[in-house]
Amino acid sequence: MNKNLLVFLILLQLLLSTLHFAQSREVKDSLRINLRNSYKISQLNIIPFSEKVFLGNRQLNRNDYLANYSSGEFKLSSQLNYSLLDTLIITYKSIKVNLKDEYKHRNLEIRLDEKTLDTLRFAKSRTTTFSSESIFGNNLQKSGALVRGFTIGTNRDFTLNSGLRLQLTGKLSDDIDLVAALSDENTPIQPEGDTETLDELDKVFIELKHKNAVGTFGDYEFNLRESEFAQITRKLQGLQGEFKFAETKGKVAIAGSRGKFNSNLLQGQDGNQGPYRLSGANNERAIFVIAGSEKVFVDGAPMKRGENNDYVIDYSNAEVTFSAKRLITSASRITVEFEYTDQKFKRNILGADFATKLFSDKLKIGVSYFQEGDDENSPIDFSYSDEQLKILREAGNDRNRAVISGVSIAPLDSLGRTQGNYLKIDTLINQQSFSYYRYLPNNQQSVYNVSFTYVGDGNGDYSKESLGRYKFVGVEAGSYLPITYLPMPEQKRLGNLALSYSLAKGISINAELSASSWDKNKISDSNDSQNLGYARKFNFNFEPQEVSVAEISLGKIGFSYKDRLIESKYSSLDRIDDVEFGRNYNISVSGGDQILREVQLSLEPAQNLNLTSKYGYLKQGESFRSDRFLNQLKYSIPKSFSVNYTFDYVATKNHLLESKWIRQNSNANLSIGDFTTGLDYLQEDKFEKNAATGILSSTSLRYLEMSPFIQYAASSSFDVKANIGYREESFPLSGELEKQSSAITQQYQINYRGIKEFTTSLNLTFRNKSYTDKFKALGYGNNETILLLSQSRVNLLNNFLTGELYYQAATEQSAKLEKVFVKVPVGTGNYIYLGDQNNNGIPEEGEFQLSLYEADFVLVTIPTDKLFPVIDLKTNTRWKLDFNRLMDGDGFLPRLIKSVSTETFWRVEENSKDPLTKDIYLLNFAKFLSETNTIRGTNYFQQDINIFQNNSDLSFRLRYNQRRSLNQYSGGVERGYLRERSLRIRFKMVEEINNQTDFISQVDNMISPVSTSRAREISKSSFVSDFSYRPIREVEVGFKFEVARSLDQYPVKPSTVDLNSFILRSTYSFENTGRLRVEVERTELTSSSADYNIPFEVLRGNVIGKNYFWRAFFDFRVSSLIQTSVSYDARKLGSSRVIHTIRAEAKAYF
Repeated sequence: MNKNLLVFLILLQLLLSTLHFAQSREVKDSLRINLRNSYKISQLNIIPFSEKVFLGNRQLNRNDYLANYSSGEFKLSSQLNYSLLDTLIITYKSIKVNLKDEYKHRNLEIRLDEKTLDTLRFAKSRTTTFSSESIFGNNLQKSGALVRGFTIGTNRDFTLNSGLRLQLTGKLSDDIDLVAALSDENTPIQPEGDTETLDELDKVFIELKHKNAVGTFGDYEFNLRESEFAQITRKLQGLQGEFKFAETKGKVAIAGSRGKFNSNLLQGQDGNQGPYRLSGANNERAIFVIAGSEKVFVDGAPMKRGENNDYVIDYSNAEVTFSAKRLITSASRITVEFEYTDQKFKRNILGADFATKLFSDKLKIGVSYFQEGDDENSPIDFSYSDEQLKILREAGNDRNRAVISGVSIAPLDSLGRTQGNYLKIDTLINQQSFSYYRYLPNNQQSVYNVSFTYVGDGNGDYSKESLGRYKFVGVEAGSYLPITYLPMPEQKRLGNLALSYSLAKGISINAELSASSWDKNKISDSNDSQNLGYARKFNFNFEPQEVSVAEISLGKIGFSYKDRLIESKYSSLDRIDDVEFGRNYNISVSGGDQILREVQLSLEPAQNLNLTSKYGYLKQGESFRSDRFLNQLKYSIPKSFSVNYTFDYVATKNHLLESKWIRQNSNANLSIGDFTTGLDYLQEDKFEKNAATGILSSTSLRYLEMSPFIQYAASSSFDVKANIGYREESFPLSGELEKQSSAITQQYQINYRGIKEFTTSLNLTFRNKSYTDKFKALGYGNNETILLLSQSRVNLLNNFLTGELYYQAATEQSAKLEKVFVKVPVGTGNYIYLGDQNNNGIPEEGEFQLSLYEADFVLVTIPTDKLFPVIDLKTNTRWKLDFNRLMDGDGFLPRLIKSVSTETFWRVEENSKDPLTKDIYLLNFAKFLSETNTIRGTNYFQQDINIFQNNSDLSFRLRYNQRRSLNQYSGGVERGYLRERSLRIRFKMVEEINNQTDFISQVDNMISPVSTSRAREISKSSFVSDFSYRPIREVEVGFKFEVARSLDQYPVKPSTVDLNSFILRSTYSFENTGRLRVEVERTELTSSSADYNIPFEVLRGNVIGKNYFWRAFFDFRVSSLIQTSVSYDARKLGSSRVIHTIRAEAKAYF
């Protein structure tokens, strides 16, 4: 939905909001009889013909009075008998609106002129101003800003800039509360998924709350979880209304859906915390996850987002990575539910849910209806051809039939040549003719352009090497095919009827009947008969209650029964079962009707003892059956002892396999004083055999895991916990279960916050997994997992020494990055495109150049497909010394030492595939930044020494910083080295004159592939001095000059560039209102080389020769809430023409 239209509609709704929830109320006015025979009601309005008029105790007929409803005035009939002692009573209905009788800025006053004895009439301003407060009252809090501006220049058209951000909260009336966030700005950047809460900058909404109703317009989350079949959670943009009157409530949504719902089941890997890549419902890779829509589960337990919690997520790349606090192994079952967009169609949703209670709340009836689907008439960035529409109509619901070839003949270039990127190669594979395509640009025989689609590992013939570059790897040995799936617009509809009846206290029955329609291809009428499906459910529930026999208490007994049928063609909107429902019943087939029956008995013979027994029967299709027996025991003594034990037995059978699966899980802990000790135990035995031969299936397994722990918590400021776990896994080998591996896991946690001078936290996990010789012979290898997270702060000797240390290491997977240049509006980028210099039709990195002016491309990096096992290390430390806080005394030596302060900062990041991981996490720097193993890494160090740091008369700063980096991109390795040594002197010559002088020596080296044109070997020395003169408080005049020499030794013939620059500036300040600044700059560069391919890092946007700049800036504060600014920039680079740019902007704050 267009943001400007959305804001307009929201503001319109805000203006009308006082009427939206207006309610009529009955008012009673008592008026004394008067001689004017005019009686004005107290309210602003009256509902016509709702009045009842009484004269004394007698009710009058309508013929006995005259009513003017517009003015709210009544008059009694002259035929009516009454006296001045009577009282007139008028009862009527009035609509409550928060408006006054009149709004005016001036009053008309009449006075007598004593000199002329004439009557004077004049307007006098009221003391109160006409404002939003006078309309809505003072209960509405507002904040935000309105921005309007324009930009115009020599080489750009007139551009209007505008922005609105407004937050409103408070009361519109006694009955209506308002919460609103309004904006007309589009923010395409999704928030980072590394915090527990998200700052959704682009969220625009208005919400009006009444005790009986809530209305929301804009961005909101639609959430229903009360029934089993009609569960839905969506992030929407549109309208939502809720109401509740007595025991009846409802919710309606009419909106555009931001994404589709999908669920991914991922199997964890040893030594891999992530990233785990998500895919769409049809295995699409090019998706964007809707920020904040995800739910992540590990082994059925919900995870919490955040770097300091369980996981982080990259919404743009659809990748989940787990933190060092959450260990992921090959036994981890990862489930991620999320909404995503594939940018194919606009989606709309209509939803309604109503519920009411009858018969003293014993009967509850709920009705729901939803329709969610793609708008086939609103495709995004594409359109169907007639041939493609024909293919879609014939495809029906079969996506694999809605396919076209991704191969096309390249169009003719400017020279009339057919110049493509792929060469077709004909060959024989298994004595069969076969053709494949090889990426070979700039070849006369390459006449094809080919687009590829991800079809899943092992289903394709090609692998992706970089953007637009694919390689043939063998039939069904890759993940991509040269085909294109035609987008199929789909639509789901679902209706649900839910009944619940309370037979007695704690005893209830409920039933649901639901029908769904899933049209997987709205363009085709074929297979529409397969769209419909239904589901039903019946529940009986007896909540745990005290049961006695012969006055002997048996404790609390509870009972429940569930019977459910789901047709194979039924499709729900969201997940309706437990996260691990399929595992609980060992479901190994899909399709067919599903019948589920569950009986549960619970017993609480004592207050802290609970026994639960459950039997489940599940039938899927005609051949699959599962019987589940679940028993649980829970016993606890508060603050002392607890034990939980679960025994789960599942027997399944279909026409291929017979299975018996026993799962046992228990944990116990004992607390004595500040100590707690316990044991976690897990055992699984799964035997699956071929139903015909009795041979053990490869899906059979055996797990055994024990994890004792001990914890000491002396207080809230100090706790320590240690956990050592042993896990043994067995899998089939030669028809028998054989021990495959054993793993030992050590986990340690320390938290200390005892004193303000020192705090620390440590989370450390080591896991070593060893395989038996039999499985090593099959290619399995031992595995080591390291997860370490440590944060510490130090503050000693009255802040003389302050420091902090951060360390994080984790084994995970990583991919090489690929550079991609994305076009943006002119003036907002960092790069310009120089054109297709090698005539291959592909924009390459060497064809983009850094630019300070008129740049219209930005550089982004995206991960390639191939993942490598790596160890990722991030550590940094910062230390400050302030000798002024350590020493006392006025002698020369104490004063000299007290003047010194230092700051040291060191940051190391290394993402390495070094097989010897301890070399990385133990900081063996000889193994860092290795072209063989490092995927990406940096090593940055900075040291500052300050003398008289806070002295405004004279101060010195010595700085040394160094940055080494290495990045493996898809196009090659880049290695960088940057070093700076500088001295800064600040001194006050006289009271009005100050100076800052810098002596800087820099080295900037870069080794990169030749094709990028980014290699350099620069050494630079510069001298910069800046003088400022402030004769009076409002005026400052300054000039700055710089001389520098840069030497680039990378070319065969080194080039030297000399720079001399002079800047003159003047600033005038208007006290508390504004500032005017004017600046003139002349910068001249001379070069010893005729080579014009001089690195940007030397020129910094200038050209060889003389460069002139004129700048003016004026900002003025009209009032405390209104601020304006105007800027003028002009530049003349070398012999080019003068470029002028003017920008103006006004901001109003609320």
